[in-house]
Amino acid sequence: MDESGPVKGPRCGIENCRSRIYEQGEDGYLYCQNGHRRGELLRGKDEDDFTTAARTKTRRKRDDDDERDTSKYFKGQKALDLYLKCLQLILRHQVWFLVREKGLPAELETVVLDLWALRIAQLAGRVSGESQGYDSQSQAFSTSENESHSDEDKIRSVRREKKVKGSPTLLDCLGLCYLGIITLRLPITPGDIHKWITEDKMAYRRAIKHLPVAMRDRLPAYYHAVLDPNGILTFKRFYVAMVDLQIGFEERHGILWPSLNVPLLIYRYLKELALPLELYDATIKLGDLLEYDFALHAEDKGRVSIRHLPEAQLIACLVVCVKLIYPFDGVSRFPLTSSEPAATVLDWDIWQREFASVKTKARGEVLALTNEEMIGLKEKDVFSMLPHQLDQYLDFYQESFLDEPHSEAAEPKSEFRSALYDLFPVHESVDSQDNSLNGTDDAQKLKLVRAVHKNVSPSRVVKEDEGFVERLRPGEAYKYYKVAEDLPEHARAFYEEASRIAGLSFDMLVKSVFYTEKKIEKWRKTRRDLVKPSSLA
Repeated sequence: MDESGPVKGPRCGIENCRSRIYEQGEDGYLYCQNGHRRGELLRGKDEDDFTTAARTKTRRKRDDDDERDTSKYFKGQKALDLYLKCLQLILRHQVWFLVREKGLPAELETVVLDLWALRIAQLAGRVSGESQGYDSQSQAFSTSENESHSDEDKIRSVRREKKVKGSPTLLDCLGLCYLGIITLRLPITPGDIHKWITEDKMAYRRAIKHLPVAMRDRLPAYYHAVLDPNGILTFKRFYVAMVDLQIGFEERHGILWPSLNVPLLIYRYLKELALPLELYDATIKLGDLLEYDFALHAEDKGRVSIRHLPEAQLIACLVVCVKLIYPFDGVSRFPLTSSEPAATVLDWDIWQREFASVKTKARGEVLALTNEEMIGLKEKDVFSMLPHQLDQYLDFYQESFLDEPHSEAAEPKSEFRSALYDLFPVHESVDSQDNSLNGTDDAQKLKLVRAVHKNVSPSRVVKEDEGFVERLRPGEAYKYYKVAEDLPEHARAFYEEASRIAGLSFDMLVKSVFYTEKKIEKWRKTRRDLVKPSSLA
């Protein structure tokens, strides 16, 4: 290394490097702190040359063109306009996936486009006229065929007004897609969106790879970070963004959001959780009893909790009905008649075993890793991984983090680099299976339902006049689970599956169920208070 030590210079800029400190390498070139080579070869001092020469200075006449120093990255208004166009292109990819890959109605494109226009309109004077015109053009968003903290339970917007006026993010794009789904009342849950994102089927993680290189190279570094999330999307962040959009549209544009498509969603929950049909009517009646319309109603617009989310309300009503009719504690309860919903007994041992068997078969004999597991891997986990799991992770890393088109455009071709790459060829990875490790296809779901239902047995009917001293009726000795640690094994397995399908975290589901149970207790207390005066009279 040169004895002069590190020197300070202009920002490196290679691959968005912000380093300004350079050191001269042994080959005579300057290198930044991150190892990027800068400039041309420097003429170092020859230590064996003892001759001295007169020091002369020459200066080239400054040309007018030298004053025009063009930056590689856009700044200010131009950077914001480019960022919005990049975000709109990613949103287009997301809608394309929902419409073309998942078969959702084509009207979803129009709905999301209109919501996007309203979201951009909230930026007011920050968006140039050119960008507004671009956003209103349908061809820029077309998916036609010719286009190739407080507590965890608090989901609130501390500075919602500031966030609404700020620039949209990838979470806003996901929120707009889901709001379009709600508007069309489609039986799609946030759990589906989370699953597609985790499997890298829907653009979110490393979404910047969907942009052309020319657009990426002009984006400033802070916009790169926004468009390039590497972590797993959490349900809490998703609901925060979605609720902010809902309330913002309601306050600014008077949009009233429809309720969830309750019949189709309950039917889907019963099918995917292999539950008896008796729970359908019970869930509907419980929702009516609690006066749920399964639409977002926030009394305090600045503070929205889990109990206000219609998705949490619906799945919580179903779970409460399961606990009433098919409890997890294993205690026998005897119905009064054979026509009651609780006249059958669901074997939770078989239910848990069948679901575990399906997951094991989905992983295969090689115990393949899920994308969520590979994203959360640490350095120490490598030592416990099997050889095929290492191969799977390297394929996942290649698809997720290596950007070959961008690398080829940024780095000049050289024979040495090509020869080096030829020594370690990277083969095309095998496409992931259509059946993800987090779900099953329709045939497997039907097989699972049959396996569980064929073991449903009738419960013994006990009349009032029969001489049973110690007998429990359905709904008696009801168990409350306030925290996740209180759940028994069968209940934990059921809660995990229900939360995955509905689109809630495990803790969010536990708390939403507990809120619903407390609301039922409040309703029962109110009803008892109304009955007491009439009985006294």
